[in-house]
Amino acid sequence: MARVKSGFRKRFNIRYWRWRMTRATIGRVGLLRRHFSFYPRGVDPQIAAALVIEDRKAEMATSFTPEECAFVRDRCWPYDTLVREWTGGVTVPVQELAVTVKPAELLGHVSRIFAPGKGGVVIRDVEWVNWNFAKAKRLHTLPALAGRCLLLARTDNYYHALFEDLVPVVDYLERFHPRGLPLTLLLPPSRLESLHLGCALLEQAYPGVRVVALPDDAKVAVEEALWLSFDAGNAEWSFAEAAPVWRLAELFREHYRVEPRGAQRIFFSRGSSKIRRLLNEDALWDIAKEHGFERFEARGDNHAEQVRLFSQAEMVIGVHGAGLGNLAFCRPGTQVIELFPENFTKSTYLWLSKRLGLDYHWLIGGPGDYDQAFTLNEGLLRSKLEELSAPS
Repeated sequence: MARVKSGFRKRFNIRYWRWRMTRATIGRVGLLRRHFSFYPRGVDPQIAAALVIEDRKAEMATSFTPEECAFVRDRCWPYDTLVREWTGGVTVPVQELAVTVKPAELLGHVSRIFAPGKGGVVIRDVEWVNWNFAKAKRLHTLPALAGRCLLLARTDNYYHALFEDLVPVVDYLERFHPRGLPLTLLLPPSRLESLHLGCALLEQAYPGVRVVALPDDAKVAVEEALWLSFDAGNAEWSFAEAAPVWRLAELFREHYRVEPRGAQRIFFSRGSSKIRRLLNEDALWDIAKEHGFERFEARGDNHAEQVRLFSQAEMVIGVHGAGLGNLAFCRPGTQVIELFPENFTKSTYLWLSKRLGLDYHWLIGGPGDYDQAFTLNEGLLRSKLEELSAPS
């Protein structure tokens, strides 16, 4: 989240108290709950499960160096989201979970599974869901769907679309989905053309997969809803085993006819973005240009170019943001330099780089303002580029 809110601001605002009043009235009357599709109670997927496909608990290697462990523990942990205690060890406990809920109702306005038999919205570790997952709204009913169905997350964020929607689906299809069983992917409204394209590519690549739009004013009863999750105690650490990421990258490359070879150097600009702008970007770009970098800004209409450049990159410089989700297309060994303001560091792409075999580095600038606009010391970038360009 770009602008971190205080506990006071989270609790004392109109939205919060409106939701509390809704829960106290509609949420306690069964007829009203059903009429407005408002279900504030949460139920754990393992409790709601009709079938457990996978429940793997393991100690996963972080692959962090001691310096990286300290960076995550001391700098990133306060800014990473939904984190639990981690002391910086060489492994982290993880749980991969795949279950089905049968029967189920899929709610478009909150993009959640409702388990009628348990009377709650399926969600991890929460007894009462908040206003993001329980909203009072009258929904029209779509025709019921037979077979197994997966509701994708509602997102306009490129990183989340890749690593919380598409990669988990690929992982499931490659490892678990029974051959010949139809799978319906329900897609909530999203402005991301790349997400729509990714779903279409899965439809083409995997027999039996089909994509159905789920409007935010609709609900649908399904015979069997699929739930997929990965929990490492840190929401920044996503489904990111190399195999499903590479498979998804392959589908996009084939579509755009991109060959994963070359020696591009990319200075990944945030352009006119309001959040996390580099205030001295032009000066930093002058330094990068001396080392053979090409400046590039991602837009909604140049996804093919994003896939091409990152597939052919040998080095990438970029400020933390969703656009670095394009690291999914990088080849193992690609060098990554992520830039942060002093007061906003996250471990998202360090974790991803370790999973994909990328050579990750970070540089920290001065404090960011309310919109996290910041300045990076030009000497830091010059020194890092000289270090990485030096012969081994």
